[in-house]
Amino acid sequence: MSALLQIDQLLKRKPGQLSGGQRQRVAMGRALVRDPKLFLFDEPLSNLDAKLRVEMRGEIKKLHQQIGKTTVYVTHDQIEAMTLSSRIAVLNKGVLQQFDEPQAIYDRPANMFVAGFMGSPAMNFIPARIKGKTGAQTLVLAEGTSSACSIPLPKRFNRAAAGQAIAGIRPEHLTPASQNGKSGIKANVVIVEPTGSETHVVARFGNQEITARFHPNQAPNVGDTIRLAIDMNRICIFDAATEAALA
Repeated sequence: MSALLQIDQLLKRKPGQLSGGQRQRVAMGRALVRDPKLFLFDEPLSNLDAKLRVEMRGEIKKLHQQIGKTTVYVTHDQIEAMTLSSRIAVLNKGVLQQFDEPQAIYDRPANMFVAGFMGSPAMNFIPARIKGKTGAQTLVLAEGTSSACSIPLPKRFNRAAAGQAIAGIRPEHLTPASQNGKSGIKANVVIVEPTGSETHVVARFGNQEITARFHPNQAPNVGDTIRLAIDMNRICIFDAATEAALA
């Protein structure tokens, strides 16, 4: 177990000679060797450096698959929650917001708190208005600004009442639109953040900033005016008053 936790070279040290991260791994090892019926991990990787955290995350998942014991894992890191869990309980101030499988929570968040907590970069929230009669409604984004646009509302929202709403769009669901200037939402690039495998682009749309993900070879430059197409099959709509998801 000490080799698994990468502390086998520290076994002869006194507790006072260990760093916070090393002590954390010792505590994990003490719990693991007891063979309990249930594990409770309260942010066990919080004091580890980034590289070791990724390694330990993989080791914990492999260990769980080997021993098959129920594990309750508390974390503020939504990447840990997504990668380690079979089900996620999202809490806000002690109140359960949603309990479901990781991908279901990511794709179909119950409310704006869950939607904003899961995902990095975070979901874009854009003020919107639902107009028209049931079955033939449109979604107006950034109403009252020069960037305002109307988009047909997907049929899965056919029970949505007309009125104020919040559109939730994840950065990966905003992609470069056709260059003919007739499709997509128009935005001005404010920040370009290369990450290697992808580039995060922050752009001004209406009265707010939104984030989109680009392939590095397609990334625009600061100051460019771009058009972004919205994947309407993946959009989320929230009630403006209650912040609960519609549909």
